[in-house]
Amino acid sequence: MFGKYFYNKNIRNIVILFGTLFNDINIRRSQNNTLIQDLKVPIAYGPAQKYLAKIEQGSTDDEDFRIGISLPRMSFEITSMVYDNARKLQTTQQIKSLDPNSTDKLLSTYTPVPYNYEVDLSIMVLNSDDGAQILEQILPYFTPEFQVTMNEMKTLGIKRDIPIILNSMTSEDDYEGDFLTRRTLVHTLSFTIQGHIYKPVSEQGIIREVDVNAGTFTSEFDTKLINIDIKPSPTDTEANMTTDPNVTTTITNL
Repeated sequence: MFGKYFYNKNIRNIVILFGTLFNDINIRRSQNNTLIQDLKVPIAYGPAQKYLAKIEQGSTDDEDFRIGISLPRMSFEITSMVYDNARKLQTTQQIKSLDPNSTDKLLSTYTPVPYNYEVDLSIMVLNSDDGAQILEQILPYFTPEFQVTMNEMKTLGIKRDIPIILNSMTSEDDYEGDFLTRRTLVHTLSFTIQGHIYKPVSEQGIIREVDVNAGTFTSEFDTKLINIDIKPSPTDTEANMTTDPNVTTTITNL
């Protein structure tokens, strides 16, 4: 049952969606009302402790290190995935769409399984003003929910509004040495993304024959059964059927 390989990239798409949402945040530093720096805050997938450890263990004489692991920066990671029974729909309901790469195939899959993705966004800065600038560019949009339209299943052409819910925010101030020397200030924002995981996509060919048993019923209890058999010709491609269908209908009284 579980031996058939398939990969719909549902979890990967959630990671890309979340990272894209916060990949265009800038901070500005000024002195005496004069702009001296305009920095774009980088974001990457991974735990905040990983980047803090690199900063702590790195050498200040390494120019490449100072450029690659400089603050401010952001990181995020999926901490857990929880099945959401409240959003569950009928399991046997099918979703169908024409195959974009073929004219005679239909793609179908069953109702996706709802999952809540718990994601932590870590904002690492050297001073409180940098952190305040980043937070003020994020927090006003979550009330506490923000919806983003995502191409959830490209093969089936399914687009869905994905709710991203802000649950909480915590701050951690780490010191190294005396109290005047601040190492890092980390703000952690916890989110819930209401996404889905899809089942395998199967292919279905075009219908080349229809067999119908129809019945009639009158007030005199005269019942008649008719068998209708419809066969399109030619039967090679859908394109030929459209230009010259030549539908053959056979009606037989039963």
